[in-house]
Amino acid sequence: MQIIRNIASMKKNKTTFSFFYKCFVCYTLVVYALLAWVPFSGWLWGFIMMTFPLVIAGHILYLIFSLFSNKKNLILPLVILLLGCFFLPRTYSFHSKKDNKTDSGKKLFRVMSYNVHVFQHYSDNTKMEVKQDIAEMRKWITTSGADVLCMPEYYNYEKSELFNVMPEFKKAGYKHTAYLNEFHGNRPENFWGLAIFSKLPIIAMKDTVFMAQNGMISTDIKVGKDTVRIIALHMYSMTLQLDVLKNQKTTKGMIKEGKSTARQIKSGFVNHAMEMQLLEEWIKASPHPVIVCGDFNETPYGYVYGKTKALLNNAFEEKGSGFGFTFNKLPYFIRIDHQFYDPEKLSLVNFKTINSVKYSDHYPIMGTYQVRE
Repeated sequence: MQIIRNIASMKKNKTTFSFFYKCFVCYTLVVYALLAWVPFSGWLWGFIMMTFPLVIAGHILYLIFSLFSNKKNLILPLVILLLGCFFLPRTYSFHSKKDNKTDSGKKLFRVMSYNVHVFQHYSDNTKMEVKQDIAEMRKWITTSGADVLCMPEYYNYEKSELFNVMPEFKKAGYKHTAYLNEFHGNRPENFWGLAIFSKLPIIAMKDTVFMAQNGMISTDIKVGKDTVRIIALHMYSMTLQLDVLKNQKTTKGMIKEGKSTARQIKSGFVNHAMEMQLLEEWIKASPHPVIVCGDFNETPYGYVYGKTKALLNNAFEEKGSGFGFTFNKLPYFIRIDHQFYDPEKLSLVNFKTINSVKYSDHYPIMGTYQVRE
């Protein structure tokens, strides 16, 4: 009798497990649909889309489990994972060494986006090694070969030799500048926020402030005889304290910090949706080829990424390599700095995430472009 009860219990457990897995499959299809069509901007949908990597991990685990328990159950997770491959380019880029064909009569230009994290202003810059690190950072940026620098969290303070970086940039050829909210109290000599430095002429600009140092700048830049519109942005910063969450020693502390983190993410999704509405208007209104770059503070599975991707191509997906993670602190394995471009009017020649440069909490990303005929 005990054996019969055990068999019945095992069958019941398998049925229950199978039911929950089928529910998980339905949830996965919802995630896929949201990523593919991005129909909603609500914060709830943002949370759902963000679970994409966890969803894929869950199906991989179920696939492995089925290999050792019941191989008849392999078909469903395999189909789901194959469908998930549609979104693989957002996660991993198989770099092609073959560059786009270029027009020898057209100028190549490089655009670098780098959240410089106020040049380590918040570090203990009384220490010699920190001072040396900041000096090396400034030198690396000015010799990077970029024609246009888009820098969220740029910082300049003219009364400090260490942080008076503007003269060095000017000397390196970046004579054309655009600062967020410059005409409403911010002075370039003492500035903190989003800035664009260009070796190429800036013939027009406009900006809008989102929150504090965050916002968006549109610049029309002359590239030979052509004009390219570069939109640099720094979207709402969620300022997640993941180190604090990680270091909690009690369940109560983890729950408290977990709720705080969730509230910050929710606020981020709400703000990003409003910011995306304006970005979309700017992209559609441009008479020139468009490049959008900067710190989006959102992963490739978010609402903003999906909406922008519906309008423009993503440079990492086209010419990147590997995972292309751009964040240099916990949780490390995320890509929140992006470049998008108009493929009908621009050719992307090369794109790279420079993860060997670790001066900031972000890695720089650089794309090389050429205007199409």
